[in-house]
Amino acid sequence: MYKHLLTIVFIALYTSLVSSQNQRDIIVHDSLSYMVMYTNYPIAKKRVLKLEEKYGYEPELKHNLIRYSFRNNDLDFFKKELTVLVEKYGFQLIYIKETEPYYTAITEGVLSDWFKEMYLEKHFIWMKNNFDKQLDLKKLNDIRDKDLLIRKYTNLLSRKLEFDSIQNINKVKVMSELDFENIADLYQITQKRKKYPTSKSFALIQRNFTVSEIHNIQAKENFDRFWLLFYPFYKKAYLNNEISYIYFKNYDSYSYVHHGYQEFGLLSVEDFPDTYMSSGLKEIPLKDFDFYFKILKEFNWN
Repeated sequence: MYKHLLTIVFIALYTSLVSSQNQRDIIVHDSLSYMVMYTNYPIAKKRVLKLEEKYGYEPELKHNLIRYSFRNNDLDFFKKELTVLVEKYGFQLIYIKETEPYYTAITEGVLSDWFKEMYLEKHFIWMKNNFDKQLDLKKLNDIRDKDLLIRKYTNLLSRKLEFDSIQNINKVKVMSELDFENIADLYQITQKRKKYPTSKSFALIQRNFTVSEIHNIQAKENFDRFWLLFYPFYKKAYLNNEISYIYFKNYDSYSYVHHGYQEFGLLSVEDFPDTYMSSGLKEIPLKDFDFYFKILKEFNWN
């Protein structure tokens, strides 16, 4: 069951959704899916620029878009936006994946001279204006790597020591504890700054830590305590147009898995695999209608 739901969550992050709620959600998830960026870059670029007219600069979308700018040889736009990301949002060379299509070009290829000069100038400006963010930004970029290490080494132990069923159950419990410990830095930073750190409110986090948040709500032992810590900050970030509604849809997905109901009313049976449909699932129960209608109003959901 968990495997199926995790698949649903990540599909929801990157594909068109039927339950988009406000105008920004609709544009981000329906009109600006990664598939649209890949197959029709000019349209994706136009939609991002249009979105920014109402909601301000969208660093995460621009970070995704520049790889397609490079692939489509839109180099003036690529250079302009990368410069903004470096100077205003803390884009750093050390966090660029070598698999990025522009990595070789800016490190040793045709754009390397331009990038070196620009980076040394603009990164210094960002550091001067955001000196206090550097350690926190590193901690946030490290969360995903720690998450991968948790799974790598616990699974390695499981294989090498040939865990039996009881030991595998305990392994999952240990992973849940490690997952909760892994978001300690995220919570500490969130508490210290009184806001959830997004690319708009804090800096561009190039190694996105979403997977660690998903692993925490996936674990039944962590689900309620994790949400208790982060929900007020998610809500504030959403109302400030810094995150999308997918955080609440992911919560509903695992709320149904763990407790048998949803809270934000974002799920339909179409969000679940055919195995659920064949088992007679007709609708996803809603926990509290008063809460649901209150959220509809607060979040301006249609």
